[in-house]
Amino acid sequence: MVDFRPIHGCRFDPDVVGSMASILCPPYDMIGPELQRALQQLSPYNAVHLEGGERPDPADPESSYLEAAGLFRRWLEQGVLKPDDAPRFYLMRHGYTFQGQARQQLALFGGVAVEEYDTHRVLPHEYTREPAVQDRVKLLQACQAQFSPIMSLYRDSHHSLQPVLDLAMSQPPVLEVQVTAVPGTADGDISLWTIDDTESRSSIQRFFIDKPVFLADGHHRYEAALHHRAGGAPAESGDIPQADGFVMMALVEFDDPGLLLLPYHRGVGNLSQVKLLQLGEQLDRFFETEPFDLSVGGVEGLVQEVAFLGRDRHILGVVGPQPGEATLRTLREGVDWRRWGPLAVSEAWVLEEQVLKPVMGDAASQQVVYSHDPQGLVDRVGAGELQLAFLLKPFPMDTFEEIVGAGQRLPSKSTFFYPKLPTGLVIHRLDGPL
Repeated sequence: MVDFRPIHGCRFDPDVVGSMASILCPPYDMIGPELQRALQQLSPYNAVHLEGGERPDPADPESSYLEAAGLFRRWLEQGVLKPDDAPRFYLMRHGYTFQGQARQQLALFGGVAVEEYDTHRVLPHEYTREPAVQDRVKLLQACQAQFSPIMSLYRDSHHSLQPVLDLAMSQPPVLEVQVTAVPGTADGDISLWTIDDTESRSSIQRFFIDKPVFLADGHHRYEAALHHRAGGAPAESGDIPQADGFVMMALVEFDDPGLLLLPYHRGVGNLSQVKLLQLGEQLDRFFETEPFDLSVGGVEGLVQEVAFLGRDRHILGVVGPQPGEATLRTLREGVDWRRWGPLAVSEAWVLEEQVLKPVMGDAASQQVVYSHDPQGLVDRVGAGELQLAFLLKPFPMDTFEEIVGAGQRLPSKSTFFYPKLPTGLVIHRLDGPL
């Protein structure tokens, strides 16, 4: 089903750039202005100088794409970046600690043929914003390169690929990086292997022939590749596949023990007292209320309670509108949420469609603040910047696979996959054969 092939990667030369940890950065959409400045100061070779942040320069947005393209060419000419001499798959192992528990994630890098969603080979789970897509299109067109991998998921129920991955990891890695205190990146250790033997490459390609991949992080970058592909040459030139017909992905197995699906929380502010009262009435219509003492349990305790109680029911943690005021909101027993459709399994959907939109209108999703940092949202309520914070449980991974596999998309900001893939390990050039 999926055409997954080795790519001609470009990689930073440690002899030139020094500490490899200093050149890594998170995906662009995790990089705000402050983090972008911090990464730029970390190293003159940090990948953020190529990838940029979430917002291009508003005064002269086109200049940022041209500057990245010029820098990319110079780094290739100066040997800062070195192209590998043959197409390869790349295997990354990221060891990290989360809430005191050591974990490891494996991600297999390669090129996936760019195809429209209606082929059901690449499955999206959220909608995109056109300005963000166009930002990535312009970067692709200027640089003719993809600087960061798109994170996608696949199912390997019988562990068919594991022997291939184990064989690769039995060899010395081509790169080992200790990541500590790099802004926006999970601390830990990263190892990278190349997979270029014929048998392993063939096994990997055969495995994905009848498998779809699920986009986890990178919808805007994938759709940018679709736009870029639509204006280019055919994906094949004779018998030689062209690199710009493929997009670099890092594929992670659904049951990978290092893959975490964390919640996105919501915050609401700037409501009139009338609207705020209506919002409270709408919550009361669907949810029963139980007080929660933040002074005892804290924000983390409220999040844990939501996750624990939410294993078999719809539940929200709500903070505000008064500072320090917190409640647990459980969907009333008489509410038949199934009649709303399969997406109603998600508290995010119920909150948006049944509570926020009836009060705030269709623009509700643009007025909501999304964050994976619950303490930060609650602090903003305490400071008066927001009136309410809604703390949600993680979206269940099996439900994610079921709903997205059936061709549906989730509410905006339903998922926060962790850890985020580092940018800067491998770069995929588009201007040549694959």
